[in-house]
Amino acid sequence: MGNDMIWAIAGIVLIFIEFFIPGLVIIFFGAGALVTSLITFVIGNSFSLPLQFLAFTITSILSLVLLRKYMKKIFTGKMESDSGSENFNIEIGRIVPVIEYIQHGEIGGKVKYQGTIWSAQSEESIPPGESVEIIGSKNLTLIVKKIKKEN
Repeated sequence: MGNDMIWAIAGIVLIFIEFFIPGLVIIFFGAGALVTSLITFVIGNSFSLPLQFLAFTITSILSLVLLRKYMKKIFTGKMESDSGSENFNIEIGRIVPVIEYIQHGEIGGKVKYQGTIWSAQSEESIPPGESVEIIGSKNLTLIVKKIKKEN
C-alpha cells in the first residue's frame, strides 16, 4: 500500500470522525489528507514524506481558514428570535392552574399549560390550587401574575 492510499484512508477516517465529534474542524484535516493523497498519487515516489506532511499541514490549515466560516453557515441553524413567547406561541392572557408553589421572584414554581408542566415565575408568592394569568415568557419559563378574586 502506497503513501497515497494511507493519506486517502486517513482523510476518510478524519471526515467520518467529524460526525461523532462535531465542531466543523476535523473535517478540514480530512480534506487536507485527501488533497495530500491526490498530490502524492500524481507526483509519485519523488514526493518525500516530509513534503507530504508539509502539504497536509498547509492544505488543512488553508481549508480550515478559508472554508470554515462558509461551511458553518451551511451546516448550522439560524435562530430567528430570542423571545420565548414567539418561539413557543405562548398564549398571553391565558388562565392556568398553579401546581407547585411559586415563590416571589424565583423560578421554580410550576403551572399546567396545554397539558404540560411549565416552570413559572411571578412577582408575588402563589400557592398551589390558585389560578394565574400568563403575562409573558422567558426561555422555557412562563411569567405569570395572580388573578385578583372579586368579592
